[in-house]
Amino acid sequence: MSARDEFERRHRNRSTLTGMVDLKPWLAVNGLTVRDFALGIDVPLRTAEGWVSRGVVPSPGNQDKLTEYVHTHCAHYWVIAVPDGPSSEGICQRCGHVREFKNSVEYTPMVTKARDTNGKDVEGKSGA
Repeated sequence: MSARDEFERRHRNRSTLTGMVDLKPWLAVNGLTVRDFALGIDVPLRTAEGWVSRGVVPSPGNQDKLTEYVHTHCAHYWVIAVPDGPSSEGICQRCGHVREFKNSVEYTPMVTKARDTNGKDVEGKSGA
């Protein structure tokens, strides 16, 4: 099961105002008030209150601003799919943002110069 499938399974009954996030608990988790939110997204306070408290659906222009704001201000809680290849899909459990994660990091051994017992570099030898 992909990370997106898992997220959707767990959040079927949540609001779809921003595609995947219920704004009221999201604001609480991120320590924001509705006023902070309205100022940050540059909409009237009553508009933001409508989205958060009454479930009013934003206009398409506001939907884009809202989605961008949520994804950039979220304290992400990533659930990453089981490794299968060089990368895995991860999805934030708080805002629904999807991102690719590398499954491994290339290892480059560190090469150092060999030193003698007095701490001086020894020519032509590697410590690796």
